[in-house]
Amino acid sequence: MSFLSKFIDTLSVRFIRGAFLEVIHPAMLNGYASKQNVIVMLNKGSMYVGRDKKSIAPGSFWFFPAGQPIFARHGNGKYHDLGKEGFLDIDNRNRYLKSISGLEDFESKKEIFTVVLFETLLYNAIPFFEILGIPDFPLPEDEEFGYLINRISLECEQQKIGRDRIIENYIEEIFIHMCRYMDQVPDLKKHLEKLEYLTDRRLVDIVKYIHENLEKDLSNETMASVACVSVDYVGQFFKTLTGKNLQEFIENQRLEKAMRMLKTQPGNIQEIALQVGFKDAAYFSRRFKLKYGVNANSFRRRRFEGS
Repeated sequence: MSFLSKFIDTLSVRFIRGAFLEVIHPAMLNGYASKQNVIVMLNKGSMYVGRDKKSIAPGSFWFFPAGQPIFARHGNGKYHDLGKEGFLDIDNRNRYLKSISGLEDFESKKEIFTVVLFETLLYNAIPFFEILGIPDFPLPEDEEFGYLINRISLECEQQKIGRDRIIENYIEEIFIHMCRYMDQVPDLKKHLEKLEYLTDRRLVDIVKYIHENLEKDLSNETMASVACVSVDYVGQFFKTLTGKNLQEFIENQRLEKAMRMLKTQPGNIQEIALQVGFKDAAYFSRRFKLKYGVNANSFRRRRFEGS
């Protein structure tokens, strides 16, 4: 049995975005590290990936894991090097790429590719690809995989009933396809063997306790008691296995839960802050804005007004 098969049921996949993009002006990402996992499907035109600028064929797929530097150029001709910063904002991106409908006639266009962005979490908390250090890699041409990529992007642009349920099913199926492929490729499978270090029951207990008790005291003393290790060791233990600082991880989980609550509950900001473990609403607001680039009140208002 592979290491991955032992963990497949502990992995959660969260869809972020899917889109069909037309190249307006060629540009190159030169070491930009995405915060999300990105699958690119070249529909037509030209694309070059890797430091050696390898050309990929239309109908091909390439996967860029979160946290890994992206070296990719879309389109032929004179291009702009965006460097490690990538697209600075939406307006900047729109100078090079145009979102189009998947229902448009692609025949009249020269350069089209499809992107799907998602995150994958182990124990619903630990970034899967980042913890394993998996590099970017090509995915084999596959008619069913291409269908899923196109369908999820079509569903994303349409407001049909049951859209979120369908997208959830599609993204999980896409991820399973990827897992089966990784499990067969020696250079990728060796990264999966790092999962062995994540079988430590103490780590599972820590992550589970954090998720179930975000509103409570989650000091290193508490976490040491949960894992039955010393207070001096618990932070090092967690970082060794996950690559994450324990208290930074806890704050990130609190902010993510608050973000989800702000999307679905029109409650008082201070009450939401308390429910996720922030005793100081002002401090919560500062940390929320630092992470998401918008204050909590504006984020909630935008969600409930549909803007």
